[in-house]
Amino acid sequence: MPVKICLFFILSFCSFAVFGVQDTDSLQLICQKQSNKSVNFEDLQWMFRERVRVESQDQIPKHLDFFIQHTSGIKSQNYSFDTASIHKENLFAMSNMTDDPLLVWGNTLAQEIENFKVLKDSLAKVFNPSGYRLKFLQSERGLARQMDLFNRGRSMTALSLHNFNLAVDAGIYRRGRYLRRSNWYARLGSMAKDLGAFWGGDFVGFPDIGHIQAFSNGANLVQKFPGLAFEYIRFKEIYAQNYASTLARGQGDLVEDTRQLIVELNKIRVQKVCACQQAITIPKDLTAQWFEQFKGVSTGYVYVNEPAGWVYIKNGDSGYFYPLGVYLFAAKN
Repeated sequence: MPVKICLFFILSFCSFAVFGVQDTDSLQLICQKQSNKSVNFEDLQWMFRERVRVESQDQIPKHLDFFIQHTSGIKSQNYSFDTASIHKENLFAMSNMTDDPLLVWGNTLAQEIENFKVLKDSLAKVFNPSGYRLKFLQSERGLARQMDLFNRGRSMTALSLHNFNLAVDAGIYRRGRYLRRSNWYARLGSMAKDLGAFWGGDFVGFPDIGHIQAFSNGANLVQKFPGLAFEYIRFKEIYAQNYASTLARGQGDLVEDTRQLIVELNKIRVQKVCACQQAITIPKDLTAQWFEQFKGVSTGYVYVNEPAGWVYIKNGDSGYFYPLGVYLFAAKN
């Protein structure tokens, strides 16, 4: 009898593990509709970033006007790029009002940037073979330039460590002539790694022998500086599409860095407030006068009605209503 009782409990526990609790997928987040979630202005910065597509410089808002309607009244917060301070929430606001990540995060990354500069100086000193010259070609790079390289297949990432001044492209010259291929690049990479950097020649699927960077990949950068997820999140859809299509071709080893980055971004956003993916119709209780406050093409707006469980997000002429929700990991298939 005792044996049968023990067996019953074991089988019951196994059944609960199989049918009662389903594994979650850290690669997929879903915005689960939930209206009783407390919202703050930092949440509104994230919702604006995740739901507003900025296709050109002209679409970047010059101001942000945020509103949170509680049962007790309405709180508002206004942001302009010139008055944004070093507080985290305002760094997110600055990011929403510019396409220059280094301008926003330069102070945050100042020590890392200085360390990388010292590393480059050290590399230039130790690499001195007779008859050859090392030259650093490009370090800092703007988002527009990075997206141009990405769209032309010249780069495999939408956001590069170049955008944070934490990567450099190096060229080796002999008798004044730039060498596109040389065994000396491998030697240069070995020296860089000895100094603590990472060499692009080790990149899987897209080796870049002249590239040197301070972190192994974007995921490790976000691990150390979680606030930078705000920059990467604007390209998350691109990363997810690239990962899925490459995985479908049976080449998952080529996008392991992408997988790590998506997982890190999801870990930061899970259990956070979100604007659900599908837009909803205009709430019936809103009047034409309510929309008058949102006129103007140079300002971005986010208005959350916390009791009703919806958020209105607008940039320029385009504004949409979404249900409020909270991010959860999707269940594994």
